[in-house]
Amino acid sequence: MAEKKKKSGVIRRIASDISSKDRAVFVGLIIIIGIAKLCLSIAPRISGQITDDLANSAETGVFDNGFIISRCALLAFLFFIGYGVDGVVNRYMVRISQKLSQKLRDEAQRKLNHVRMGFLDTHPVGDTLSRVTNDLVSMSNSFESTVSNLIGQLILLLGLIIMMIVTNFKLALIYLIVLPLGFSFTALVLKKTNRLFRVQNQTMGDLNALVSDSYANHMLIKAYGCEGEKQGSFDESNKKFYDTYVKSRFLSGFVIPLSVMINNIAYVGLCIIGGIMLLNNKLTLGEFQAFIFFGNMVGTPLSSLSSSMNNIQTGLTSAERVYELLDEEDEPEEHPAANIEVEKVKGEVTFSHVKFGYIEDKQLMSDVSFTAEPGQTMAIVGPSGAGKTTLINLLMRFYEIWDGKILVDGIGADEVLKSELRSVFGMVLQDTWIFDGTIADNIGYGKKNATREEIINAAKLVQCDSFIEKLPDGYDTRISEENSALSAGEKQLIAIARAVISDPKILILDEATSQVDTKTESLITQAMERMMEGRTSFIIAHRLYTIRNADKIIFMVDGDIKEVGSHDELLAKRGLYAAMYESGASMG
Repeated sequence: MAEKKKKSGVIRRIASDISSKDRAVFVGLIIIIGIAKLCLSIAPRISGQITDDLANSAETGVFDNGFIISRCALLAFLFFIGYGVDGVVNRYMVRISQKLSQKLRDEAQRKLNHVRMGFLDTHPVGDTLSRVTNDLVSMSNSFESTVSNLIGQLILLLGLIIMMIVTNFKLALIYLIVLPLGFSFTALVLKKTNRLFRVQNQTMGDLNALVSDSYANHMLIKAYGCEGEKQGSFDESNKKFYDTYVKSRFLSGFVIPLSVMINNIAYVGLCIIGGIMLLNNKLTLGEFQAFIFFGNMVGTPLSSLSSSMNNIQTGLTSAERVYELLDEEDEPEEHPAANIEVEKVKGEVTFSHVKFGYIEDKQLMSDVSFTAEPGQTMAIVGPSGAGKTTLINLLMRFYEIWDGKILVDGIGADEVLKSELRSVFGMVLQDTWIFDGTIADNIGYGKKNATREEIINAAKLVQCDSFIEKLPDGYDTRISEENSALSAGEKQLIAIARAVISDPKILILDEATSQVDTKTESLITQAMERMMEGRTSFIIAHRLYTIRNADKIIFMVDGDIKEVGSHDELLAKRGLYAAMYESGASMG
């Protein structure tokens, strides 16, 4: 029952997502399909009348040519209408389904732009990609090619049964008894395959996630010799997909043969009983011929309905996964009460009694408080899992705090639009992000409508212009994260240039030089020191020697601040920071 409600809910969602204009077109198409299929259901009756007229004419020797010609013309017209509208219907169904697909694809992209950061952190990229691509295509194809066919075949089957009853009720009873039995068996098979189709789609998402992860980290996998382990995981996931796919197709493959078998049983009964009635003069030759025609035609909608039901199930299962993504919770709605004038931002940042946790009832930060004065360099250090990155995530409002206040120049971060708040910051992360485009595109991404001169100046500032100019196409060289002739260090330099061109008021540096060699690190450090002048800067440090000159060092453990002070002050305290510094340990 719950499954039926879920399916009906998905169908209602699909109907509501189709525009009112397209819904009107769809209703019109259904009417046209209905008329066309009713024309086909009448055709055997007309054919029988022609046969009876010819038989009577053979007995009397008088041929009514006008009647026969008119009936033949009517029969041709019925077939023309019955089959001729399919092309027109298909054209408009394609347009409606692709508009629906386009709308849902747009909604999926908007959802991914506004979904909670926690969703992106906890869902595999491959599975999400599968929902937006494979599942959406499957849903669209099902609607495009199956819905109109399903409705048309239902109308045709209903019309044929009605015409059978009108022609001869006793013979019609054969189909009235056999068909419900066939549909009952089909329903049992479809109920079983529905669960398998859902597992199959989920397994495909898991397989895509595994493949995506393997391709994105292939160098790391090779470096650690994990090819065998990854191959084992892939084989296991691949086999699971194979098993569910084979089971679902095996069971669904019974549907069409079952329908054909039922129709053949009814057809044999029709021939035997109809032949006996014909010999006993309880049935005319034309009526018998019409029923033979009816029997042949019934086979088409029976097989088509079975196939369509399989496709509909696949499409609805895919639609469920698409709507599950669209139903994910967005970031909290914003009600800005203040504005930040970016040009006038001084860079004062205050955390006041901040409490936060990623999971409900599991608090990470219990009481975090500190102030960064304008222009100060704040280094955040601590062991792995201390909450260093979390602090930055909260500052950027990637996550919402549970309690307390985060202020920028005395204005609550939650009182302004996130886009407005984030425009104040410039970020350079340990993991570089390079998108598919030219080097100029990647650097210019940091500033809207950046000029070529600004892009080149930013590159020169971080000392990456020298290797860019040596490339065949210079700044117009195409690069991507997965496929690029650039080294990891060179990609990091481009990411740093992107931050430079945005001219941020507050800098966030997550060990930005960790990907480069010692010589390049020295050049970048000098460039970043110039960039940090007059700006409030937060440095997440993993190597302690990189933050000795920071104005303040925040030492964190288990989500909370344990010590705050300059390098010399913290050494003098002989506390946690001093112990870790003197041991030469890395900061995770």
